[in-house]
Amino acid sequence: MANTQTTKQALLSHKVIPDVLPDTINLTYNLVLEWPNAKLDTPGKELENADTKEEPKVFINPAPTETLDNLVLMMVDPDLMTNNDTTFGQVRHWLITNLSSTSSGTLSYTTAAIRSPYVRPAPLPNYISPRPHRYIFILARASSKIEVRPEDLREMQKGYVAAVQGKQGEMQDLKDRWGFNARRLCEEKGLEVLGCSFMRVGGTIESSVANAGMMAQAVGDKVLGK
Repeated sequence: MANTQTTKQALLSHKVIPDVLPDTINLTYNLVLEWPNAKLDTPGKELENADTKEEPKVFINPAPTETLDNLVLMMVDPDLMTNNDTTFGQVRHWLITNLSSTSSGTLSYTTAAIRSPYVRPAPLPNYISPRPHRYIFILARASSKIEVRPEDLREMQKGYVAAVQGKQGEMQDLKDRWGFNARRLCEEKGLEVLGCSFMRVGGTIESSVANAGMMAQAVGDKVLGK
């Protein structure tokens, strides 16, 4: 189990700082994520692609002694086409606001607003692009309940020349999810980063099929104006 100091060092070593988050963050908690067949308890751990398909359970360590409310959970991939892709921006794999903590250190969804449902990692296969992508999980806190509106996300996409603005509806395709910027959201919504972890996941033939499907859906929705 990592502590917050070793976590921050790992973020620096793998350039999550400054690619995704600023050096000014001061982590209070560690994040542990669990899938049925995998566990992310060490930042930077490389996990099998097939083991990260399902939405993971998130644990705050140590469990907060008092309830934390107004929590925001993000998962982003900054490496869509290249490492730290500044043309397409980050891909938003997961975004939930207004979570709260429980006494066991898990997250309560009772009052949560799911802006972007979890989408599994789907990089190109390693024989085409031999680089695992970084998938960063960020737990932040707002001073009061916040709303991330579709127009907030569309405005953010304008900073990336290759990002096509999506509708940002309930069902979000790839064009809705790229052009994201976790640091900017934290700044605009006044979020304090409490915890962060990241995994590295490489591509497989199966994940490349999923990648192609998401890309085709995004292109089709753009043509149809969805």
